Amino acid sequence: MGGIGDQIFQYSYANYLRNKFKCNGHLDTSYYDNEFNHNKFIFRLNNLAKKNNFKIVDNITYINYKFISYLRLIKFFKINKIFPFIYKFFFKIPIQNFIYEFWETKQKVVNLKNSYYFGYWHNFIYVKKIKKNINDNLLKPYLEKIKLKKFIKKINNKTVAIHIRGGDFKTLPSHNILDAKYYENAFNFYTKLLKNPNFHIFTNDIKLSKKLIFQISRNRNILFLRDYNFSDIEEFSLFSKYNYAIIANSTFSLMSSYLSFDRKISVAPSVWLKGKKLDKKKRFPKLKFI
Repeated sequence: MGGIGDQIFQYSYANYLRNKFKCNGHLDTSYYDNEFNHNKFIFRLNNLAKKNNFKIVDNITYINYKFISYLRLIKFFKINKIFPFIYKFFFKIPIQNFIYEFWETKQKVVNLKNSYYFGYWHNFIYVKKIKKNINDNLLKPYLEKIKLKKFIKKINNKTVAIHIRGGDFKTLPSHNILDAKYYENAFNFYTKLLKNPNFHIFTNDIKLSKKLIFQISRNRNILFLRDYNFSDIEEFSLFSKYNYAIIANSTFSLMSSYLSFDRKISVAPSVWLKGKKLDKKKRFPKLKFI
């Protein structure tokens, strides 16, 4: 579930589990054809998953995706022996346990074979193990497209990629929009570091972005990626090609920055979501918080 960054976190955790148990791995993509997918995200890991022998399924359950999370309530029976029998009425493959991440955050998640895992599983420790594989089988095929190769020529050692996340972040109670002050401080940091840098704007909310950027741009060199009609996965792949970036409080730019082999510095907000700092599981050395 979620966008590309979230998908990679979940895929990486699934890969870890499959290797640990030496078993088959199924990726349930039913979220992407469901009304819960408010942002109309597209599952973008088909090639990566197939190259690594994961089975992609969109009908693993007999019930609508929006009801899957409620299967966690079966645990209230507290009789492990009856779980497999009950799950037979909901899953098309043998399931013995339903692992719900959001109930396990304050304790170590018990990894169990033949289980259905529901959650985001944000932790770079699992991504690190397959970083090159993800680059080779997800980013590289897009970066080799002619139109992306042509655009990459615009990127040099004085170009800074900027991600501005708006859209649903305006209304989600758990999220917040980064203000102009954050971007102004980030602009000033790179202006001092690089002297006359160019800025490339990546965004899902062009109206908000223009309002923020033109408020603080002061005639700096600005380019909006939306003018090139790239898809989300193409922009995600391109974002990894910059030496320098200003990321938003979003897994889109966070994950792309982590996967980058070119990145020298990624400026990130010191306050991530609703007054909270970025979780340690989602940090890496090249992040500079301001």
